[in-house]
Parts: sequence; structure tokens; C-alpha cells
Amino acid sequence: MAELQVIVLAAGMSHRMADDNKLLLPVGGMPLVSLTVSRMAMLDNAAVTVVLGHEADLVAAALAGIDARLVVNDRFGDGQMTSVHCGLTAAGKADNFMIVPADMPRLSAADCEALLAAHEAAPKGRVTVPFRGEGAARQRGNPIILPAEAVAGILDGGVKLGCRGLLEQQPDLMFPVEMGSDGYFVDLDTPEAYAAETAFRAA
Repeated sequence: MAELQVIVLAAGMSHRMADDNKLLLPVGGMPLVSLTVSRMAMLDNAAVTVVLGHEADLVAAALAGIDARLVVNDRFGDGQMTSVHCGLTAAGKADNFMIVPADMPRLSAADCEALLAAHEAAPKGRVTVPFRGEGAARQRGNPIILPAEAVAGILDGGVKLGCRGLLEQQPDLMFPVEMGSDGYFVDLDTPEAYAAETAFRAA
């Protein structure tokens, strides 16, 4: 049994990215999804499951050679919670589960290790979520880490629950941790965000 199950969400339709599948756009010399999943595969004692959906064949091709299990969410059009449920169902047993959106270009293996270290201080059964900033500027980031107890609650709640639904229903489960790295907070949802990331890397 892996100590950590990593669920990478790579099923979305990239509605806000115009005609492009954001996960196939080049970042750091490779498709964004390849960059994200290859970094997750670097984590120690972890097993990686990638949930595919939109353009599953193309995304799977971009992941060739990376040590990850691929599963297809046939209900990806119904929203991200179905992909979370699909990934958690397909993953093996573990003490903890990390849910990672695939569109996070600056999220490094070191960022994930730091979040896992912070999670060790969480009370039993709590869900670790990265945050930064204060007041109106406060940001909630990704990935999040769920203990096995919380995963059981999501699976028992069905495909319409998901991580956000669980935390909305039981806010006391959240264990917020202050994290400074951009890796937890930068994602690529729009052409403008992609252009900004391209400019950042060229600087």
C-alpha cells in the first residue's frame, strides 16, 4: 500500500481557454499535463492516478512514459466532483490522498512535500488546505490533502459531494495552513493566464 495516493484531475473541457485544451499547451518545454504529472510521480512512496475525460486519448498520449495510472471519467461533463469521485474510487488504499488539479504550472514536488509535512500536524481526520494572504486578498489554493476518513465520507456521499461539498457541509474538517509558494495558487484557466505564465518563464 502506498503511503500517499495522488489524484490528478485532468478531465475538464477548458471552457475558459477558448479553442485550446489547456492541458496540452506547452509549459516548460512539455504539455502542461505532462509537467504536472511528472512532478507528482517524483514524490516518495506515492502512487499517482490521473483522471481523464475531455480529449482523453490526446491527454493520455501526452503522459506516455510517466509512471501513473490513467482512468477515464465518463461523466466528466457533469463537473469536477465526478472526477474526484472517479479518482478516489480507482485509487488504492492509503493513509492520505492528495487531490491535484492538472493545470498548476508552478506546483513542484517540493511544494507537495512541504504541504505533506504541514499535514502531519493536522488533527486526525482533518483536510489540509493551503491559504495565503489576509482579508479580501486571502486565497485558497491547491492541492488539498485528505485523510482516509475524509475520503470515506466523500465516497459514501456519492458523486455530487466532492471535496468542496464535504468541506462546505463540515467546515470544521478543514485544516488551513499558510503557504507562500506561488505553486499552490497559480493555475491556467484563461488565455491571459497562459500568456502571463509564458512571460513569467521568459523573464
